[in-house]
Amino acid sequence: MAAAVATKDIAAADKIFTETERNGLKLFLGQGGCLRCHHGTQFTDMQFHNIALPDNSAATDSGRSTATYTLKYDQFNCLGEFSDAKLPYQCQPLRAMEFDLPEQVGAFTSPSLRGVAQRPPDMHTGQFATLHGVLVHYNNPPEATFGTSDLPGPRNFTPQ
Repeated sequence: MAAAVATKDIAAADKIFTETERNGLKLFLGQGGCLRCHHGTQFTDMQFHNIALPDNSAATDSGRSTATYTLKYDQFNCLGEFSDAKLPYQCQPLRAMEFDLPEQVGAFTSPSLRGVAQRPPDMHTGQFATLHGVLVHYNNPPEATFGTSDLPGPRNFTPQ
Protein backbone atom coordinates (compact mmCIF):
# COMPACT_ATOMS: atom_id res chain seq x y z
CA MET A 1 0.00 0.00 0.00
CA ALA A 2 2.79 2.46 0.94
CA ALA A 3 4.56 1.89 -2.37
CA ALA A 4 1.35 2.71 -4.25
CA VAL A 5 0.93 5.92 -2.24
CA ALA A 6 4.56 6.90 -2.85
CA THR A 7 4.18 6.28 -6.59
CA LYS A 8 0.99 8.36 -6.60
CA ASP A 9 2.76 11.19 -4.72
CA ILE A 10 5.68 11.17 -7.14
CA ALA A 11 3.30 11.29 -10.09
CA ALA A 12 1.47 14.22 -8.48
CA ALA A 13 4.75 16.02 -7.81
CA ASP A 14 5.71 15.55 -11.45
CA LYS A 15 2.59 17.50 -12.41
CA ILE A 16 3.12 20.26 -9.83
CA PHE A 17 6.85 20.98 -10.13
CA THR A 18 8.87 21.92 -13.17
CA GLU A 19 11.91 19.84 -14.05
CA THR A 20 14.17 22.56 -12.58
CA GLU A 21 12.18 22.53 -9.34
CA ARG A 22 12.35 18.72 -9.13
CA ASN A 23 16.13 18.87 -9.65
CA GLY A 24 16.39 21.50 -6.92
CA LEU A 25 14.39 19.30 -4.55
CA LYS A 26 16.67 16.33 -5.28
CA LEU A 27 19.68 18.54 -4.55
CA PHE A 28 18.08 19.81 -1.30
CA LEU A 29 17.27 16.26 -0.14
CA GLY A 30 20.52 14.67 -1.29
CA GLN A 31 23.90 16.03 -2.40
CA GLY A 32 23.24 19.52 -1.01
CA GLY A 33 22.99 18.21 2.54
CA CYS A 34 20.41 20.90 3.33
CA LEU A 35 18.30 18.63 5.54
CA ARG A 36 21.14 18.52 8.04
CA CYS A 37 20.10 21.98 9.29
CA HIS A 38 16.86 22.80 7.45
CA HIS A 39 14.15 20.24 8.21
CA GLY A 40 10.72 19.97 9.76
CA THR A 41 7.74 22.20 9.12
CA GLN A 42 9.79 25.37 9.60
CA PHE A 43 12.82 24.10 7.62
CA THR A 44 15.18 24.73 10.55
CA ASP A 45 16.73 22.67 13.33
CA MET A 46 16.91 25.78 15.58
CA GLN A 47 20.52 24.83 16.39
CA PHE A 48 23.75 26.80 16.12
CA HIS A 49 26.24 26.11 13.32
CA ASN A 50 29.43 27.76 12.09
CA ILE A 51 29.09 27.84 8.31
CA ALA A 52 32.31 29.74 7.59
CA LEU A 53 30.59 33.01 6.73
CA PRO A 54 32.86 35.68 5.32
CA ASP A 55 33.43 38.67 7.59
CA ASN A 56 31.10 41.56 6.95
CA SER A 57 33.07 44.51 8.30
CA ALA A 58 29.86 46.55 8.45
CA ALA A 59 28.41 44.17 11.03
CA THR A 60 31.03 41.91 12.61
CA ASP A 61 29.48 39.38 14.96
CA SER A 62 31.16 36.33 16.46
CA GLY A 63 27.91 34.45 16.87
CA ARG A 64 26.62 32.57 19.86
CA SER A 65 29.80 33.12 21.88
CA THR A 66 29.11 36.86 22.14
CA ALA A 67 25.44 36.33 22.95
CA THR A 68 26.10 33.81 25.74
CA TYR A 69 28.78 36.03 27.27
CA THR A 70 26.40 38.99 27.23
CA LEU A 71 23.60 36.90 28.76
CA LYS A 72 25.81 35.40 31.47
CA TYR A 73 26.99 38.78 32.75
CA ASP A 74 23.77 40.76 32.29
CA GLN A 75 22.59 42.10 35.65
CA PHE A 76 19.01 41.76 34.42
CA ASN A 77 19.17 38.05 33.56
CA CYS A 78 17.16 35.49 35.53
CA LEU A 79 20.02 34.96 37.98
CA GLY A 80 20.91 38.66 38.28
CA GLU A 81 20.45 40.95 41.25
CA PHE A 82 17.21 42.40 39.85
CA SER A 83 15.50 39.05 39.16
CA ASP A 84 12.33 37.99 40.96
CA ALA A 85 13.34 34.33 40.63
CA LYS A 86 13.86 32.86 44.08
CA LEU A 87 13.23 29.12 43.81
CA PRO A 88 15.97 26.65 42.82
CA TYR A 89 14.01 25.30 39.84
CA GLN A 90 13.59 28.76 38.31
CA CYS A 91 16.08 29.91 35.66
CA GLN A 92 16.95 26.33 34.69
CA PRO A 93 17.71 27.19 31.04
CA LEU A 94 20.25 29.77 32.16
CA ARG A 95 21.71 27.48 34.82
CA ALA A 96 22.08 24.68 32.26
CA MET A 97 23.54 26.88 29.51
CA GLU A 98 27.16 26.20 28.68
CA PHE A 99 29.33 29.26 28.30
CA ASP A 100 32.72 29.89 26.70
CA LEU A 101 32.65 26.86 24.40
CA PRO A 102 34.97 27.12 21.38
CA GLU A 103 32.30 25.72 19.06
CA GLN A 104 30.05 28.69 19.87
CA VAL A 105 32.43 31.13 18.16
CA GLY A 106 31.01 32.01 14.76
CA ALA A 107 27.91 29.84 15.25
CA PHE A 108 24.50 31.19 14.30
CA THR A 109 21.03 29.64 14.44
CA SER A 110 19.82 28.03 11.24
CA PRO A 111 17.08 30.30 9.92
CA SER A 112 13.82 29.00 8.54
CA LEU A 113 13.87 28.68 4.77
CA ARG A 114 10.19 29.55 4.48
CA GLY A 115 9.96 32.55 2.14
CA VAL A 116 13.75 32.78 1.84
CA ALA A 117 13.58 33.94 -1.79
CA GLN A 118 11.48 36.94 -0.78
CA ARG A 119 13.85 38.30 1.90
CA PRO A 120 17.37 38.94 0.66
CA PRO A 121 20.12 39.66 1.52
CA ASP A 122 21.00 36.31 3.02
CA MET A 123 22.98 35.17 6.04
CA HIS A 124 23.31 36.71 9.48
CA THR A 125 24.72 40.07 8.46
CA GLY A 126 23.64 40.05 4.80
CA GLN A 127 26.87 38.68 3.33
CA PHE A 128 25.14 37.38 0.20
CA ALA A 129 22.88 39.50 -1.99
CA THR A 130 21.26 36.50 -3.68
CA LEU A 131 20.54 32.83 -3.11
CA HIS A 132 23.01 32.14 -5.91
CA GLY A 133 25.72 33.63 -3.69
CA VAL A 134 24.66 31.32 -0.86
CA LEU A 135 24.92 28.27 -3.13
CA VAL A 136 28.35 29.36 -4.38
CA HIS A 137 29.46 29.63 -0.73
CA TYR A 138 28.08 26.19 0.19
CA ASN A 139 29.45 24.61 -2.97
CA ASN A 140 33.04 25.25 -1.92
CA PRO A 141 33.07 26.58 1.65
CA PRO A 142 36.14 28.53 2.75
CA GLU A 143 37.95 28.18 6.04
CA ALA A 144 36.05 29.86 8.87
CA THR A 145 36.97 33.51 9.45
CA PHE A 146 36.64 32.81 13.19
CA GLY A 147 35.84 29.67 15.10
CA THR A 148 35.73 26.29 13.37
CA SER A 149 33.40 25.55 10.48
CA ASP A 150 31.18 22.51 10.76
CA LEU A 151 30.34 22.47 7.05
CA PRO A 152 31.28 19.40 5.06
CA GLY A 153 33.69 19.86 2.19
CA PRO A 154 32.90 20.82 -1.41
CA ARG A 155 29.59 19.64 -2.82
CA ASN A 156 30.39 19.85 -6.55
CA PHE A 157 27.19 21.64 -7.59
CA THR A 158 26.86 22.40 -11.27
CA PRO A 159 25.38 25.63 -12.65
CA GLN A 160 22.20 23.70 -13.46
